[in-house]
Amino acid sequence: MGKGSKKAKTPREAKDNLKSHQCLRIVDMLGEGQIKGLVGDLQGIYLNDTPIQSPDGLYNFKGVSAELVTGTQTQEPLSGFSYTENEIPVNLPIKKTTPITRTISDPNVDRVRITVGVQALKSVDNNGNTNRTNVSMSIQIGNGYSWKTIKNVDLIDKKTNSQYLTSVIIDELPETPFNIRVVRNTPDSTTQTLSNDTLWSSYTEIYDTKFSYPNTALIGLKFDSEQFSGIPRRNYLVKGMIIKVPDNYDPETREYTGFWSGNFKLAWTDNPAWILYDLLTNKRYGMGERLGSFGVDKFTLYTVAQYCDQLVEDGFGGREPRFTCNCYLTEQRQAYEVINDLCSVFRAMPVWNGSQYTVAMDRPSDTVAIYSNTNVVNGQFNYTSAALKDRHTVVHVRYVDPDNNWETMTEYVADDELIKRFGLNVAQVDAFGCTSRGQAHRVGKWIIQTEKLETQTVTFSVGREGIRHLPGDIIGIADNDYAGTAIGGRVKLIEGDKITLDREIEIKNLTDAYLCVTNINCDLRKIKIHEQTSSNQIVLTESVNIDEYSVWCLYDNKIKPRLFKALSIAENDDGTYSITALEHNHNKEEIVDKGTVFEKENNTLFNWDIPPVEQLQVEVTPESDVYQARLYWSTPRTIQNLKFEVKIYRDDKLVSREIVANTEYYISDLQQGKFSATVRGVGGEDGRLGDETTIAFSILPPAKPSGLVLTPSAFNIAVRPVMTATSSLGTQFEFYKGTTKAEAEAKTNYLGRAMSLTDVDCTPDTEYWYGVNAVNVVGRSEMYIANTRTLVAENGAGGLFRIQTQDGKFPANDTATQMFYREFGFYPARDTTLIIYSLGSNGKVSHSEARLYNGAQWIEPKMFIDGDLIATETIRGDRLIAGTEINAPIIRGGSININDRFIVDENGSATINYRNGNAGTIMKDGTIKIFDETGALVVQIGNLEV
Repeated sequence: MGKGSKKAKTPREAKDNLKSHQCLRIVDMLGEGQIKGLVGDLQGIYLNDTPIQSPDGLYNFKGVSAELVTGTQTQEPLSGFSYTENEIPVNLPIKKTTPITRTISDPNVDRVRITVGVQALKSVDNNGNTNRTNVSMSIQIGNGYSWKTIKNVDLIDKKTNSQYLTSVIIDELPETPFNIRVVRNTPDSTTQTLSNDTLWSSYTEIYDTKFSYPNTALIGLKFDSEQFSGIPRRNYLVKGMIIKVPDNYDPETREYTGFWSGNFKLAWTDNPAWILYDLLTNKRYGMGERLGSFGVDKFTLYTVAQYCDQLVEDGFGGREPRFTCNCYLTEQRQAYEVINDLCSVFRAMPVWNGSQYTVAMDRPSDTVAIYSNTNVVNGQFNYTSAALKDRHTVVHVRYVDPDNNWETMTEYVADDELIKRFGLNVAQVDAFGCTSRGQAHRVGKWIIQTEKLETQTVTFSVGREGIRHLPGDIIGIADNDYAGTAIGGRVKLIEGDKITLDREIEIKNLTDAYLCVTNINCDLRKIKIHEQTSSNQIVLTESVNIDEYSVWCLYDNKIKPRLFKALSIAENDDGTYSITALEHNHNKEEIVDKGTVFEKENNTLFNWDIPPVEQLQVEVTPESDVYQARLYWSTPRTIQNLKFEVKIYRDDKLVSREIVANTEYYISDLQQGKFSATVRGVGGEDGRLGDETTIAFSILPPAKPSGLVLTPSAFNIAVRPVMTATSSLGTQFEFYKGTTKAEAEAKTNYLGRAMSLTDVDCTPDTEYWYGVNAVNVVGRSEMYIANTRTLVAENGAGGLFRIQTQDGKFPANDTATQMFYREFGFYPARDTTLIIYSLGSNGKVSHSEARLYNGAQWIEPKMFIDGDLIATETIRGDRLIAGTEINAPIIRGGSININDRFIVDENGSATINYRNGNAGTIMKDGTIKIFDETGALVVQIGNLEV
């Protein structure tokens, strides 16, 4: 080897001599007291979703201690927490030229702790050796005019590769308000070889007082912060409030022993009936001051509580209580809303019976009253059926899953037969207080079965007998018109067990024939019929004490009165009472809780009901100087030769009436105005009429938007118009933008037409004005104008940034980060996109490279298009977001295929395939052909040669 050669040296790195060590002390309020306590002691405390102690007894964290007080009136303060702290995060870098200032305004603060530090502290010399270095900061107090240095933080001859924090406590504070400032004394680093970035992490307001917080459950935690990168997220699994329960009730076994005297004891329970009772009677946080202990029907709740505790199948081969409630009430709300939420847990509605608060459950119960055509006003029952949109076929039930770290999960419940008939109609439901998948599944089944089996609502008026029962009670409807035979009326004469009725009846089989009447004590009696001596006279198996002209109804093996549940009872001006009731199916509980299948009962002699008109819609299109309206609807085709009666009203005056055979109807020459249309089915042979379905529409220009909801971020603004007036005729909105109000009014910058819009072409910390017109086929409204300002881009999260260099190549990770900071004045955050580009001699981009910041380093995205396509909150996943607009797209060459349903080939021929078998439409060579589900040609337009 020659004389000029030297032996290579390995770079040396000095040892770290900076290490943060902080003890974190936190006091959390768990809620109102008194509570029972933590479940499993330390196993019930979760730090960043991890329990402190595992079920096997091993600890996941070291050096953690906890102290709990359950929230009694006389509890002592937490020991070891002699002062109270309020930590306020800052998390900002400190530069030589930009000190950071914060203001203390609370006069009760006794001390302040300032936490500062460095992200890393080291220097690299020319030989590659990593050495220790220095940095200095000063903590100052001032009033805005002058500053006093309280403490210098000097890190001399120190080194650390990771973040280091240290704290300074200021004991002697001036009068509030005053400012605290952190100043960097050392010049900022300008090279990558010197890392000495300083930061202000947080400041803490300290109060030297001891609080016991009566009637509040508290927990104090102490642990070494070295185990966490920041303040950990805390969750606690607790058994909550200790409340009043019956003194003969064991909440653990859910057993009731002996007779209940009406007295209570204190215990923890998750039975929703006793939780409701506690909220209604507690004078501190409930309604006890208004209702008192005698204002709640505790004996009805006792029956409800037993029903909740009954064991049912849990769906996993085991059994669980029918209803439990595990919830936190974390915010003040209207009492009626909270009560309704709690009642929804056990399928009930709250009812004030005139003297007490009680509940009415949706469960099988005895019929309390009967109504026929003879004891309702005008002998008329008015029925309405639920719209198709209100009959859900799928329910998504959200609940809290204990087996998934107490996260919110969704239980999917569906009825396949209903989906085949009505299509997919999804309901989104939050199961209040539900922590059981089995209970969530029963919630979904109950909703589907209710909308499937209980589709009719009846309204009628009666005399004072309408107040013999309450909302929630089950009533019988003996409607002779609906039944097609006499099943209800009044009693003309009573002679022991012989009853003379006011009309003729027909009993096919006496074996299962019963007469239902109300006796003089207002009790409903159902008595077997022994024989029928004449067309309107029967003999019962026993005598009954009833008044003349009492209401009767007939049960036999062929037909019976229909059951309804009273929803509301309202007094009319003429002294009568209007009753609204919903169809009731007493088999629903067995179907929901046990999956039992039942045959449908007969309530009428008619073989086919007139099917309801569903999904009635209207479309209006301009027709010269007037307009044309198209009505269309759907209906289950359950009878032959079904036709439809269509009536058109303008300003409540009939302008058109017609019988049509199809499920659509056109009406022309309509002037501007307000209209309504009613459609109902008509029986083809006997002319029977179905229930009317009505839709209202107007042929008018849209009203001016009543407001704009503007939601700004740093780089975009979401614009959503608000319409309080009724909109129709396919109303949409035109959006205009400007940097001034005048520019928006001038309509020079048109953004497009949609129902809502997100403007992605925005600059941070800039004011923008937006003008919106409502438009439809008739005209355009006045413009509504509003303004907002985009947010300050503090870290560039989600932003798109460009930097020009000579070669357009993306540098190394740390170099790119420092280049970004020098160019924009802040560090990148997660999802920040940076493009490095260069320009050629012609002034155009000659080369560019893009990277995405993932929070630690710059990575190459799977796909990035710079220029022609901008995909920011507009194109997402594999579909376009609804409500957006694409201006003038041009697709050249190739073909279009959408889910094999809509196909356009390269020659312009189009094929539409329907979901029903081989049905479809083909448009080719000037001919349109339509095929039915069997594939047979049913319509051809154009060339008639087959």
